[in-house]
Amino acid sequence: MTRSAIPFTPVKRRAFLGGLAGAAAAVGLTACGVSGSDDDDKKDDKGGEGGGKQGTRSVRTDNGTIEAPAHPQRVIACENWDTLMLLDLGIVPVGIPDGIANPAALPADVYQKLRRVKTIGVAGTPNAQAIGALKPDLIVDQFYKDKTAPLKTIAPVAYFNWSDSGALWYEQLDKVADAVNRRDALTDAKSEYRRRLKEVKDAYAAQISKTTWAPLSGGQNGAFFLGSPLLTVMRDLGLRIGAKIAKDEAGFVQKSYEELEILDDCDVLLYPQLFDGKAPALTQQLLDNKVWKGVRAVKAGHAFPIKHYTVGSYRWANGAVDEIEKILRKL
Repeated sequence: MTRSAIPFTPVKRRAFLGGLAGAAAAVGLTACGVSGSDDDDKKDDKGGEGGGKQGTRSVRTDNGTIEAPAHPQRVIACENWDTLMLLDLGIVPVGIPDGIANPAALPADVYQKLRRVKTIGVAGTPNAQAIGALKPDLIVDQFYKDKTAPLKTIAPVAYFNWSDSGALWYEQLDKVADAVNRRDALTDAKSEYRRRLKEVKDAYAAQISKTTWAPLSGGQNGAFFLGSPLLTVMRDLGLRIGAKIAKDEAGFVQKSYEELEILDDCDVLLYPQLFDGKAPALTQQLLDNKVWKGVRAVKAGHAFPIKHYTVGSYRWANGAVDEIEKILRKL
């Protein structure tokens, strides 16, 4: 598979589907490496010395049971979704893949946490030398079993298969939380998400009950992608999903511009926007197309950009709830 020019990797249908061509269209970024100061890789996420020397615990992974530090301090994220999940758990990785620390792709607070973190090569091609230099005590991976297995000579590898497991993002996050022994932090993140869901559902029950929604993004060669991992949040809010999106769908389904009529049952459409306020290039092509401009919800002024389009963590999910709440106010 050719790597997409975005900081996200593919997961199969009904799973997160964060990096298929649909996500490429949704995010539309060129990866660029960043590197931090020499002092950055000597500290854990709390600003102290790393090392994880407080003993070990057995962790069941999809690659067998490993002996991991009881309280990992220097964690490597082999894929960008791993990075965002670790942030949910209060851990800033000591090493991340090239390209994720991009201010156009991230909320400002997330970018500030990652902008000086050392990089370990492109996702899918981990650089063992770079990883070893960071002296990690745990390596987290959800996509590249064969590529990361040899890294166990550097540190324990917690591998959780996301590529074809059928798991949703929050199910994978549960596993990562267990691997780094941060279930308490995850409980807090879940509680805040549930609180916000209830708050918005109660406040906008009328708008929610009367409208039908769908997320979509632009694709190449006259195609668009129907659906997004954002669907998990939309369903949690009780939004009715249209455009013939299957009840178990949580990713991207490719359609042609000629099929835009499938959106005619929708009152509200959501499309991706970068954090710099621009639409990704392929989505902008869709927005400029005359067929798009004839879609019912578009003509009604009910097509809205959303920055938290590719949800893969509670931080992202809460951001999506905030953005959808602002849209509900306008209906």
